[in-house]
Amino acid sequence: MPSDPDQLTTLPTTGKVPLRDLPDSIKVPRGLPPHLIIRFDRFITDADQERLRKRWDDVLASGAKHQSGKHSNHSANDTAFHFGIWEVTASEPYLTAETQSQTPKAITAIDALLRYIGDFIAGKIASVFETHAPEQWEFMQKAYLRVQTILAAELLTRPSLDFGGAFFAVAVKEGGSGLVHIDWHDCHAIWAFVFAVGDWEGGEFCTPQLGIKIPIRPGQVFAVLARVVAHCSAPVTQGRRIVFACFTDNLTVLHANPGLKFTVVA
Repeated sequence: MPSDPDQLTTLPTTGKVPLRDLPDSIKVPRGLPPHLIIRFDRFITDADQERLRKRWDDVLASGAKHQSGKHSNHSANDTAFHFGIWEVTASEPYLTAETQSQTPKAITAIDALLRYIGDFIAGKIASVFETHAPEQWEFMQKAYLRVQTILAAELLTRPSLDFGGAFFAVAVKEGGSGLVHIDWHDCHAIWAFVFAVGDWEGGEFCTPQLGIKIPIRPGQVFAVLARVVAHCSAPVTQGRRIVFACFTDNLTVLHANPGLKFTVVA
């Protein structure tokens, strides 16, 4: 199984690229959506990309700080911010440390970024999610109702954290991760939706399990089961690439769907 991005087959730059199956040798859970990966073209307009970039620059200029702790979800080399709501190892959803443990100036900038994602991106993601994975969308709506109930006061104070049940958290970083990994806190059956803004070369989504790398270009959104498909990014060889991963952690889904089990099968 090749892990060097240069040894992987590059798929076309445009097109839906729906991928259904992992090799038979890899164990996967039951209850997955019909596709492991889907890429959508012309999803985010040029104007929206520029406004997202501007709001991300405002977050950086605000002095927003990374937070550490047992639930930080950071590796030693992780430079991503994690904004929004998750449970990770808790019994109820809560705001991530990087969402709330910031200065008022940073919180204002973070809320402006998240509000723009909620107003102009989340609805489109919800539409394709419900269309392509209706069963999993129902799981998400139960999770959304539970989060709205438990965090009613927080969502009233910071409505930018309400993404309509399409996802509950957003990771943002520049560049990419060159280490092959699984996103262990994600739910097996729920897509993460990934997009990038900027002007760059390289940075393809690489999955050694499938022997392929998939370009993600400006305007595209990429849905992936990030706890099932081991992945990394090819190096960014030129330019600036700001990556947004809209995701939902495992316990946020499972605590809202207590009868739900994802049995691993060969």
